Amino acid sequence: MPLVVRECRKPVGAVARQLGSSRYRSNAGISMIEVLVTLVIVSVGLLGAAAMVINGLESNRNAYLRTQASILAYDMADRIRANGAQLASYTGFAFDSTDEDAPDLPGCFTSDAGCDGAGLANADLAQWAGALEGADGGVVLLPAAQGAIADAGGGDVTITVSWIESQWDEDEDAFTDQAQNFVLRFNL
Repeated sequence: MPLVVRECRKPVGAVARQLGSSRYRSNAGISMIEVLVTLVIVSVGLLGAAAMVINGLESNRNAYLRTQASILAYDMADRIRANGAQLASYTGFAFDSTDEDAPDLPGCFTSDAGCDGAGLANADLAQWAGALEGADGGVVLLPAAQGAIADAGGGDVTITVSWIESQWDEDEDAFTDQAQNFVLRFNL
């Protein structure tokens, strides 16, 4: 079979002019409106990401405060267990770091002779109140901390640690301070 070659009926210049016409040409750049729309979309996304970061930080802080309250309550529970014969010296104790200073350590605490059971209970309570208050240059672990120890009867002891925590209030549409409690109940 013979090879057939067809001729091009249009000259090359005519094809080039047709491809260069507005019908075949694409836009070479972006318009100002496209840039502004993109900027608005990116801004909204960044604001949403910033809000998530702020909420995450606040949740992390609240978890930290709850952990500190737990540590303080279990610390006192361990002190009471170690000096269980003096339970009556511990119960009824209440401390509010916003209204009062932590009690002083008893003199027996620094003496060579040491403390008896009741003196040790007083030293434990003074150290615990100091931790609630952040005394002696210590770090305030809980804002507006309060602590209370109560005899629940039958050998049960209840330790309550309270503090103020910032939380989002849907009704006020803002962060508000709300009282929080950590209650530990244990049996000697």
